[in-house]
Formats: sequence, structure tokens, C-alpha cells
Amino acid sequence: MTQAQFKALLTQTLFAPREAARVLIGLGLPKQWLWMALALMAVLNSIVYSVTLQMSPPSDPMSMAMMPPAFHSPLLFTLFLFGALAITVLALYWVGRMLGGQAGLSDVLVLVCWLQVLRLILQAAVAFLVVVLPTLAALLIFVASLWGIYILIGFVDSAHRFENMLKSAGVILLSLVAMAVGLSVLLSMIGVAAMGGA
Repeated sequence: MTQAQFKALLTQTLFAPREAARVLIGLGLPKQWLWMALALMAVLNSIVYSVTLQMSPPSDPMSMAMMPPAFHSPLLFTLFLFGALAITVLALYWVGRMLGGQAGLSDVLVLVCWLQVLRLILQAAVAFLVVVLPTLAALLIFVASLWGIYILIGFVDSAHRFENMLKSAGVILLSLVAMAVGLSVLLSMIGVAAMGGA
């Protein structure tokens, strides 16, 4: 993918997510590559997160102490993030299929990978702004969170061929329930691992 194509896809994702999803799915990337890409995105996002945390640690020491063990260690955070992303992929795939969706696992996987590319760009921008303009960084995070929901709904709708944004939003809500259960189990496992390594 050339730089011009990357920029075009980025713009399309922001303003026409359903069309961008069709382009991404149409690439037909192998499933093995996509899982490796997801792992790479977990590593890169964890690095940026760790750097951001070092540059701008929480002002309240208690809030830092209350964070789960996985958020204190870059390695554990990477494992947590990859596990969370894998659970997200599976939840969006299975819940969508149960509600009549037609997405293949690779379809959902490529879209979640691309969302992580966008997240990496956003985190890099936030890491810069949090030092020079912290208020603008907070505003960017808020706007990006809302816009991200819009993009995700469009992606799910396109992947499952629903042609119904409300149904796609329902898939996301139900997936969040499944993800909450999966993540609680994952955090418990990582917490036990962290205590065992202490």
C-alpha cells in the first residue's frame, strides 16, 4: 500500500467507514498474517502507552496504585492488550453470526487490525499533545472515542452485511457483555501470573 493509498483509506475510514471496510475486506489478506499484525499492533500500542505513562504519570498516586497489575508492566500490558483484541474479534464475529451476520473471521480480524493502526496514530498524537497542550489532548481523546464508535458501527455493519446500523450497534453492545466476561477472566489470569512472578 502506497502512502497516497494509506491516506485515502484513512480519510475514507473517518468519513465513510462502511466503504472503507469493504476495501479492507476486499484485500483478502491471509488469516495468519492478520493475527501476526494484531500481535504487532498490541506491541506497538503498548510501547506508546508505556511512553505516555512515563511522560505524564497520574497526578494522584492512589489512582496509579489502583490500576490492575497488567497496566504496570509493559510485557503484561502487551499480553493483556493482545488478549483483549482477540476477545474483541471473536465476540464481534460470533455475536454477529448469531444475529444473522455473514462476516468471516478474517473480515472482522482485518477491520480490528486497521482500527488498531488508527489507535496507534491517535496514541502517538496524544503522547505529543499531553506534554505541550494537555487540554487539547483530553479533547482529542473525547472526540476520537465518539468518532470511534461511529466507525466501529459502520465496520460491523459492512462486515456482517446487515445494512442496518441499529442492528450493528446491538451486535456491539452484546459483544461488550461477552468481552467484559472474557476480560475479567483474562485480568484475573494476568494478576495471578504477576503475583507468581513477584
